[in-house]
Amino acid sequence: MTKRNKFVSLYESYMKRFQRGGFQVGDVFVFNKNFKSDEGYKQLGQNVKDLIDQMIESGLHIRVVNIKDTAPQRYPASDAGSSLEVNLDLAVDTGGGRYMHYVTIPCCLGEPIRYGQNLPPIPDAMRRVDKVNIKPEEYVEDEEHPSNKSERKLATKNTVLKHTKEPYTVNYVKGLK
Repeated sequence: MTKRNKFVSLYESYMKRFQRGGFQVGDVFVFNKNFKSDEGYKQLGQNVKDLIDQMIESGLHIRVVNIKDTAPQRYPASDAGSSLEVNLDLAVDTGGGRYMHYVTIPCCLGEPIRYGQNLPPIPDAMRRVDKVNIKPEEYVEDEEHPSNKSERKLATKNTVLKHTKEPYTVNYVKGLK
């Protein structure tokens, strides 16, 4: 691919964002602060509202998985008929390309988050809470524990290893000749 072709495809993808209401498939979506007072939200069914609440409470990224025009076009393959009035199919990104809780909403309820060329950060809901002790502590042996019935004591002093005058690799090379 030549530099010109790379530039053209990059420019087209940049311009495509502003032809479809400012969204692209794969964008991380965030709801506006007052989206529940919007007229588009009030027209949604209660089951869709509950699903939106579940998506927000999950703490995971919400992604745009499809963009649909509000009015169907006469010639669907043409970009000339697309409008800024679009509906968005959203889903919760559970990681690894797995999506769940699909819902269709009007685009006026939120906006995309742009991370540039970087991937979005790992959401807190995906971080595992563990009890890693960063500060080292002295190990205390417990003789009563069943796993300690055998000899498993570590040496407390440095062990001096016997060595020859020539390293192992020198002896190995001599043996090949």
